[in-house]
Amino acid sequence: MEWISTRNIIISSVVGLVTYALVKILFPASAPIGNQTHTISNQKIVIMPVSGVPTTFLTALKKTLESQHNTGVLVTTAIGKGDEMLIPGKDQYNAGYLASLGMQIGKSLGRPDAFFIVLTNEDINYPDSGLRFVYSAHYDGISVVSLARINELNFGVVPKLIEISSTFLKMQERALKLINKAIGYGVYDLDASSNINDVMYGPIMDIHDLDKAGSWYQKGLTNQSMSPTAGPQQASLAPAHY
Repeated sequence: MEWISTRNIIISSVVGLVTYALVKILFPASAPIGNQTHTISNQKIVIMPVSGVPTTFLTALKKTLESQHNTGVLVTTAIGKGDEMLIPGKDQYNAGYLASLGMQIGKSLGRPDAFFIVLTNEDINYPDSGLRFVYSAHYDGISVVSLARINELNFGVVPKLIEISSTFLKMQERALKLINKAIGYGVYDLDASSNINDVMYGPIMDIHDLDKAGSWYQKGLTNQSMSPTAGPQQASLAPAHY
């Protein structure tokens, strides 16, 4: 019995050593966890989606923006929706409320130099804008971008629609125009443009204006911190641009 017990101890020890060796071989000491493509300091754009925007759509946006702006892009987990976000008496979301909420979340992310974008499928507006809706609202350090009207049916980005390849690509194109315009305001310190070939063109009043507008910047960029490629309110939260 004593011999059997000793044999079992030896076998267990050998198995343990072999397992340890395999772990060391297969997994390096500092195995990468999560998105290791960019360090935190290189993530200059942070997208905060409100729940409802499909992950596949967000992943495609992230990949394109990283290539266009030569920087890391962080896409956070979804922000939950609630009635407190609505403009009283309307079924539209309050852009100022979403911006304020986004700034609160942004402070906890440890990226003080990043520009924040709240991305939602919901229709947004300002309480006293006098407009039927706005595609986006821009503040100091943060923008709110609505995807509600980037398809002709005004349904936003919904899974059934983006299963159609051509629809997916067209909605990506429109979303990128809105997001790049926000980045133009918030990162590159650009103004609205009267040049229809400029992504900064304004005003964008409907989907036809959005399709006519350019997809990239036509003016020189003053902030070169992100070295963009030549490719395709924290205080008062008073809107800086419509």
